[in-house]
Amino acid sequence: MPSTTIESGFHLADNKGYMLGRSHNAACRLNLQFFLWKESLQFNIHPSIPIASSPVIADVGTGTAIWLLDVAREFPTAILDGYDIDLSNTPPTQWLPRYLTLLHWNVFDPVPEHLVGKYDIVHLRLLILVVQNSDPVPIIQKVARLLKPGGYIQWDDLDYPDTHVRKADPTLATPAFDRLRQFVYSSGRHDWVLNLPVLLAQNGFAEPQLEHFQDRVDLGTANGGQHLATMDEFVLSLEKKDMVDDAENIRQLLRDVAVEAVHGVALSMPRVVVIARKL
Repeated sequence: MPSTTIESGFHLADNKGYMLGRSHNAACRLNLQFFLWKESLQFNIHPSIPIASSPVIADVGTGTAIWLLDVAREFPTAILDGYDIDLSNTPPTQWLPRYLTLLHWNVFDPVPEHLVGKYDIVHLRLLILVVQNSDPVPIIQKVARLLKPGGYIQWDDLDYPDTHVRKADPTLATPAFDRLRQFVYSSGRHDWVLNLPVLLAQNGFAEPQLEHFQDRVDLGTANGGQHLATMDEFVLSLEKKDMVDDAENIRQLLRDVAVEAVHGVALSMPRVVVIARKL
């Protein structure tokens, strides 16, 4: 596999928009991903965030709306709005809880005036491939517009710098997984995640906190498989953009990874949750 593809990593997605799938397979991956996150975090809304009796909550980049559906069970009187540029993987309106609404909105577009200062909590998860030029500040500024004074942002994402290869046998050589680890690190493309508390403090938020969460060891295979499913979607997106050579290089890497995985090897990506209060 040419080293340029490894070194580029997810930089292949730069300036190309959302680079994961919108198919039923992608929807299944997103829903599995939610349940694996829930097992790791053990909450939807961070326990330190105060919640009113009928909070108004937005989920930006809602995907399949699975996070909101679970929040609706937990807080039946909450007003819940989900935003995404594509809602094709969400349930029909007739199947949604009473107070849950799904709306089209691109987080890089201006915040509509009727949404300014509307929300008690704004939640974001896994915008790692949405953030452009390793700069989440434009998104932070949009969230600040959405929040009421004193409202909270909760941003959940992956800690790519601390991603590692988990092995049942520590002595096992894993050259393919080592290359995959290098690919996802992407020469530091995602390091901004660990700097979110500083960026939030610089953009109108107080008391920022960052908390780390690890995969459960017994769910290492499930989490690792979900990460590989994400890579499969990424390959399909590259092919659709006529980046055929890059796509085939990654496919071959994934074939090599599959050979190693059967011996008890998985990619482990720690998670982080960052919260802060709008001034």
